[in-house]
Amino acid sequence: MNKNSPARVLSLFLAVLIFVLPCRPTWGGLFDGLTIDKEREVGEEFFLELQQVMPILEDPFIASYFNRLGQKLVAQLGPQPFKYRFFVIDDPSMNAFAVPGGYIFVTTGMIRMMEREGELAGVLAHEISHVYARHMAKTMEKAKVANVATLVGALAGIFLGGLGGAALSQAVTMGSMAGGASAMLKYSRDFEQEADGLGFKWMVKAGYDPRDMMSIFKKMNRQRWFEGGKIPIYLSTHPDVDTRLVDLAHQLSVYEGRLPTSENSPEFQYFSIRVEALMGNPHQLLRRMTQDSLREPQNPVFHYGKALALAKLERGDEALAAFQQALKLAPGNDLIQRDLATYYFQRNRYMDALKLLEDLSRRYPQDEVVLFYLGRIYQERRQFDQALPLFEKVHKLNPAFIEVYYSLGTVYGEKKQFGPAHYYLAFHSLKTKALPVALFHFRKALKNLSPGDVRYSEVKRQIARLEKMRVRVHN
Repeated sequence: MNKNSPARVLSLFLAVLIFVLPCRPTWGGLFDGLTIDKEREVGEEFFLELQQVMPILEDPFIASYFNRLGQKLVAQLGPQPFKYRFFVIDDPSMNAFAVPGGYIFVTTGMIRMMEREGELAGVLAHEISHVYARHMAKTMEKAKVANVATLVGALAGIFLGGLGGAALSQAVTMGSMAGGASAMLKYSRDFEQEADGLGFKWMVKAGYDPRDMMSIFKKMNRQRWFEGGKIPIYLSTHPDVDTRLVDLAHQLSVYEGRLPTSENSPEFQYFSIRVEALMGNPHQLLRRMTQDSLREPQNPVFHYGKALALAKLERGDEALAAFQQALKLAPGNDLIQRDLATYYFQRNRYMDALKLLEDLSRRYPQDEVVLFYLGRIYQERRQFDQALPLFEKVHKLNPAFIEVYYSLGTVYGEKKQFGPAHYYLAFHSLKTKALPVALFHFRKALKNLSPGDVRYSEVKRQIARLEKMRVRVHN
């Protein structure tokens, strides 16, 4: 089995459930319901485990855009018990899933199939709805009258099949539900239909055309056919996509004449090209962007794409020229300006980067990418008092911004504040799969944090978790 396979993730998820939920004498007692606090715990544990086996894209620009789009949809829900977090997983499959506590994941394979921001919004709205409707808690409540194998099958379908995990759903269904547990299957179909309906609602409220949700469903349907055909509807833990499209078409008819206009966000173009530059073939991207720029020489997007491809190919001077040409064509384009500033930073041209970043930070004080790289320049210049509040603000704005953990740890260390320094370095070590190093830092953090510190209880929980995993600190 591939260590990054969905089945591997499923086994981790179930292990997390067993670890996080209190020990009970029987399986029946184990699933007596799932409180909000317990859902949050399960989500946190699952995410920490997931990072050990699935590569999460840490690119600041991708993380920033993805989080802002997700939070735009979450804002339509009203007050929520969870802080929603959004992550892109480096995986070629066309898939997305949500786990308890507000953790939403979409694969690069799915993103690369999209043409408009509305399609991505449709996927995120669907997955947000699974969390919003607390489908996990309801599944476990149902499981009180079902066996454990049935619960495994239902969880696989609902939370790991996500929008497109048909193959996994089929395998688990055939293996664990052959005993006649149609009631659980019905619940799963209901959950998917409810997530579609709620997602439709959030999209409309956020100003998106829900026809884009239908568009991505149709692409999923074609991809499923290409991969070997549909699963019979009575065996699938997800409703047949055609059936879901019919349901959505009915909702569209109710809203006829009152739907937002479908317009693509210019930022999505830059986002999708950046995903392609990171995950695709840079030679192919360079050829495509070059051809497109010859056809539309005044379009800055294509020069931007050329710059990313050339940078990936380590053709630095040509990449810089392409960035500068893109900015010349669109001097007010903040996305290009931000990327150019980052490129200057990576080439140690700090003064050039600083000029662009300070201008951007005045106009966009909530842009975590701008704040992060501005802080990195201050850090490189050993201006730690200026760097630290910027890094803290980045972490507060977007907890999914993984790169900031190491910067926080090192700057706190420079300021001799060893409790928070070890705390953030521990989480950075978790994310780099260095579990013994993480345990070392958590133990150091515990010695240096006061019991009244908000991070103290989290440190104790992480130490207990790692010790239970029998992690050993190397001497």
